[in-house]
Amino acid sequence: MTDREHERAAVVAWQTAPAIGLETAIAEFKAKLPGWWFSVGECQVSADASCGPTRESPHIALIPSDRRFDDGFHADLAQPATMADALRDVMEQALTAIAEQERGEHIGKE
Repeated sequence: MTDREHERAAVVAWQTAPAIGLETAIAEFKAKLPGWWFSVGECQVSADASCGPTRESPHIALIPSDRRFDDGFHADLAQPATMADALRDVMEQALTAIAEQERGEHIGKE
């Protein structure tokens, strides 16, 4: 198979692949980070996600000490990653940042 044929096969596989586990990942996200927004997307190159606290989340108060709570947490995972993988990645980034703040680590992180 030539490189071009391999690329074409990868695009076809991506176009026809189901969104495996996305509903479960969303349920996990909502349970662990209530009051947070999220977005997911994908293309033939990557699976992507972003998230951040809304005004309804107590974590919005962490913005002055850690810009990530304002800028958001982001993942850009190479295929064959799934949108569920990307959402779980940003969820783990956020949970780790919350734990760091609770321990007094990374104060003033830009």
